[in-house]
Amino acid sequence: MNKSAIEIERCFISAIDAAQEYVDYNEWTIDPDGEIYQYILQLFAHNYDSVSARSANFAEDSFLAGVVPDDPELFDAFVDVISDEMHELLKEAYGLQPGSGLYVYATVEEQPIVAFFKLNYQSRFTCAQSDGKVVWKKDRRLLPAHTQKEYDYFFINVYERRVWMSDMRCMIGGESVCYMAERILKVDLKRSEKETVQTFQEAVIDTIRECYEDEAPKKLFEYRREVSEDAGSRGEINPVRIPQRVFADNPKAQERYEERSREMELKDTPLPVSPKTTRSLKKKQRIVTENGIEILVPVDLLEDKNIFDFHQENGMVSITIHDVNGSLK
Repeated sequence: MNKSAIEIERCFISAIDAAQEYVDYNEWTIDPDGEIYQYILQLFAHNYDSVSARSANFAEDSFLAGVVPDDPELFDAFVDVISDEMHELLKEAYGLQPGSGLYVYATVEEQPIVAFFKLNYQSRFTCAQSDGKVVWKKDRRLLPAHTQKEYDYFFINVYERRVWMSDMRCMIGGESVCYMAERILKVDLKRSEKETVQTFQEAVIDTIRECYEDEAPKKLFEYRREVSEDAGSRGEINPVRIPQRVFADNPKAQERYEERSREMELKDTPLPVSPKTTRSLKKKQRIVTENGIEILVPVDLLEDKNIFDFHQENGMVSITIHDVNGSLK
């Protein structure tokens, strides 16, 4: 997400501390030239398109639909509700740290987006009271703090009734709970893009290892090429079409993959993938020998026998790299 696509309309900050009798919050005056404004933009942009975010849709009659505002002028009421929920939760949740709450109402590509960040760390700045208001006090330079994984977040697309968020868990009543989804927003989360892709890859690779024995490396390279091409040309991974092509020569493998996909609760519908995931799937295949030699091979060259050849027998792989006018780097 490019920061230039984000138009921040309102911001609130709050102090999240169970030791306080009640939660304090107030509106932060937007200063486009200030460092804190750039920090907020970085937080927003860095997490907005995260492939690790888990998502959910919410119905018109849900709790979340009843509190999320479709107008920035109504943002105060949303902040009040979420701040109170967070403050009460902090009293009973084990492992949930005190900190600062940042609420942002923004427009992204003509869509109203509500965002919240729970900033757990206190080393860079703190929330404190001053003359009856909550203020931020910087301890040291903020930027580029967005790279630190010391915060939780959620985003809500108001028009599409869609929410996506980090999956921080804490202990409540002896159970591990994704507190923002289950207790704050009251939604049921789906797998993230990253989780779904990893699960699909695991199902395919497990099947290859079980059903192809000495031919496993070749079949693995074939799969890498197929999934890379689909993601690049179609912008999606199809959990039905790709295995059908990869396992077309082995009915047993097709049957085993279907079993694994059911066990791992994979859906049959195509999974749209982001450019970030597509780039990851197109990365070079890393091969590591038992004595520590590492070889990186571009995915599109894995089966080009004029350049790269291999043979597996008795669990050992012999690799031949033909004369490609290489150089040491």
